Amino acid sequence: MFDCILIHYGELGLKGLNRPFFEKKLIENIGKALKNVEYQKIRKVQGRIILELNEKSNVEKIEESLKKIFGIAWFAPCKTTEASSIDKIKELVRKNFPIAAGTKARVSTNRADKTLPYTSMEVNRELGAYLVKQFKAKISLGEPETTIFVEIVEGKAYVFDRKIKGLYGLPSGVSGKVLHLLSGGIDSPVAAWLLMKRGCEVDFLHFHAFERFNEAKLAKILDLAKVLTQYSLKARIFFVPFYPFEAEAVEAPSRYRLVLFRRFMVKVAEEIACKHGINALGSGENLAQVSSQTLENMAVISKATAIPILRPLLTYEKNEIVQLAKQIGTFEISVRPYKDCCSIFMAKHPTTKANLEIVESIERKLNLKDAIRECHEEIEIINIE
Repeated sequence: MFDCILIHYGELGLKGLNRPFFEKKLIENIGKALKNVEYQKIRKVQGRIILELNEKSNVEKIEESLKKIFGIAWFAPCKTTEASSIDKIKELVRKNFPIAAGTKARVSTNRADKTLPYTSMEVNRELGAYLVKQFKAKISLGEPETTIFVEIVEGKAYVFDRKIKGLYGLPSGVSGKVLHLLSGGIDSPVAAWLLMKRGCEVDFLHFHAFERFNEAKLAKILDLAKVLTQYSLKARIFFVPFYPFEAEAVEAPSRYRLVLFRRFMVKVAEEIACKHGINALGSGENLAQVSSQTLENMAVISKATAIPILRPLLTYEKNEIVQLAKQIGTFEISVRPYKDCCSIFMAKHPTTKANLEIVESIERKLNLKDAIRECHEEIEIINIE
C-alpha cells in the first residue's frame, strides 16, 4: 500500500507572482476529480502537490482521474520515510521495491531539502551500491530497465519506481470562459479539449435539427459532452434548434447559405455568452480542410460578433486531429451516424471567398432578428458534472 501520490506540475511553476493562483486552482480541480474516491488530504509543498492516501484509497481509480487533469506534468505513487539518514531510505527500498537479480538499474535523486547532511549524488552512489549488494542488480545509467526515484522534501524521502505522465497544460478555469460550438463531428470535440488544456472553462452550444430538445435523438452530443467533462470537471450544454434560420434562408443563394448559417450561429452564441458572462467563442474550424473553411470565409464569419472566436485546430492535419480524438475518447462517438446542421446547408459549390458586403446585403433581406429571438426562446440548458 502506497502512502501518498507525489504530483509535479509543469508550466504552472513558471507563472511568477500568479503562481499561487494556478496552484490553488490545480489543487481545487484535483479535489473535484476525486470527490468520489477515498484519500486523506491534498497539500502543497516546495513546488509539488502531495495527495496523502489512507487504507481505503483505490490507487488505480485515483491514477485514472489524475491522468485527465490539466496542469499535471507527472505523478507517482510513493512510499515515504524520514530522510534523516540514507539507511532509512535503503530499508524502505528493501521492503517495498525489490529488484530481480541481474536487472539493469539506476537511482535518480532530487533533493529539494538542502538542510540534510548529504547530497543527491551521495544518495545515488550509496543507494546504487546497496542495490548491487542487496539484489545483485547491475547499475546502468544509460539504459536502465528500472529506476528507483527518490525525492527529498521537508525532511521526508518520497520513493517510487515509476512516473505516470500527465496532460500538462493549465488547470481548467484559470483562463476565462469559452462557449464552444459543439458539433457531432471529429474536429469540434478535439478543439474543445485543446481549449480546456489552455485553462479555459468550456461550455457547449449545439444547434440541432429538431423542433424541441429530445434527449434520445441528441444522445450522441450528450455522450461527447460527458467525455469532455471528464477533463473540465463541469460544463453546460445549450441546445438550440436551427429551424428558425432554415425557414428564413430558403430564399438565400445556396452557395452563401453555409456562411450565412455560421454567422447566424455566432450571433446566437454571442447573445448567450454575454448573458452568461462568457469571454469568447470556440470553434472546430480548420483552415482549408474543406472548401468553405477559407481565410476569407472565416473573416466574414468573425465579423458577425464583437467577441473573439478561438479556433485551436486552425493549423492541424486531419490525421493529428483523429489521433487526438482517439486519445481523448471522443472518436468512437464522433463517427456514430448523426445529421449535423452544417452538412444540411452545404451547397454543391459553396463560396470560398465570401464578400462581407454581399453577405450583409443578403442578411438585410432576411428576418434574422426574429429567427434569433425564436432560437433563444427554445434554448434547453443541460448541466453535466
